[in-house]
Amino acid sequence: MHELGLSRSIVAIVAEHSGGRRVRRVRLAVGPHACVERRALDFAFGLAAEGTVLAGAELAWVEAEGDVLLIRDYELEETV
Repeated sequence: MHELGLSRSIVAIVAEHSGGRRVRRVRLAVGPHACVERRALDFAFGLAAEGTVLAGAELAWVEAEGDVLLIRDYELEETV
């Protein structure tokens, strides 16, 4: 299941760029030929995010073309 490895990479990249702020949502652009099982990635993402600033974050999907798989954007929680 390479989705766990992908999830760990996604969590690491977003956590690094979040500056320590909690992440509410991550949007991935995924094409039909990206060889990614979305349900497996959803599950693995939850596991990989545990104990990080991404814990509890939603994983959202944006349709893309071809074999595209990229982090489209992410949403941080507002600080008070």
